[in-house]
Amino acid sequence: MKSVSAAMAAFIVVGCTIDRSGEAEVGAATSGAGGGAVGPGTTAASATTGTGSGGGRGGCYNEAYHLDASLSDLQSSYQGAQWLGAMLETLGRRYDNGWYVVDAMKTDPWLTDSFPSFFELGSFAGMIESLDTACHEETHGYDFEQALSFPDEHLYYMGPDLEVIAPKLAFFERNAIVPVVTQGGSVTAMYDDTYLTGSQGSYDFIFLADELTAYINGLACATSVGDHIAGGHSYRDGAAAHLYYLEAYLKVARSQHARLYDSWRANTAWQKFVRYSWARGHFWTEAAMAHPHLGINDAAIWARIDDPANLEEIALFTGDDPAVVACHPER
Repeated sequence: MKSVSAAMAAFIVVGCTIDRSGEAEVGAATSGAGGGAVGPGTTAASATTGTGSGGGRGGCYNEAYHLDASLSDLQSSYQGAQWLGAMLETLGRRYDNGWYVVDAMKTDPWLTDSFPSFFELGSFAGMIESLDTACHEETHGYDFEQALSFPDEHLYYMGPDLEVIAPKLAFFERNAIVPVVTQGGSVTAMYDDTYLTGSQGSYDFIFLADELTAYINGLACATSVGDHIAGGHSYRDGAAAHLYYLEAYLKVARSQHARLYDSWRANTAWQKFVRYSWARGHFWTEAAMAHPHLGINDAAIWARIDDPANLEEIALFTGDDPAVVACHPER
């Protein structure tokens, strides 16, 4: 099991836990290549490229990243002993939101002491391929550290100007969504055992929402350096799996926990979380389509996300068409 930061240790003391074990392996799993259409009407041809200005999305939700920022000098001068400085410089050039969270957590013992055991940081390529996990895990670290100031709420980092602070409602254990997720055969089997069963299956939506945020942030960081990543990776898969878990959790809440669902839906912070998670998941998946090797089985997961019966959960919760939410999360 990976060590946790001081902030996470404090949460364990007060009875809140989050298991960071296994995430580097899940998030960085590699084999094959692939990916497919993302959402209604989205194809690889319309994927975001260049400076990350949004491609053909018009006025839709957008986050700036900079594929045109050269990394050649960092690559040629790279020294493994200075991997963290090179990582921060890379993110600073390519994706400001990723730089912000990793820089804020750059003294986290998990990052400085444990992280190197998961990746071959002696090479520039190894450092680049570790960015997804660094951004993912330090999203957790940042969220839990900041949330120490809000004992009855949790913070979700989506960017320095987009931090959602939502109340801890009486959410049910997330293992309750397993029958929904696996109906008709699971397309998220790579993640189900880790996040929906065992000790993590006993956690509620607070932590599942943090996983969704972390997977999207990790995908964003990987996409920003997608031109330097080789091979097949599951970056898009993880984000897609957790968007599907969001739909499944909404479905179980609506059908089995009406009082919780009503209070959840009426809460402005949780509305913001769901709407922006939906928009960010779509934006970064579309952007990542410029690099087909950043996904393995995400097309199958997105087919499940886009099933009308599942899209209905986003519509019922937000009160808007899911395509509108993906484009205009602001309310």
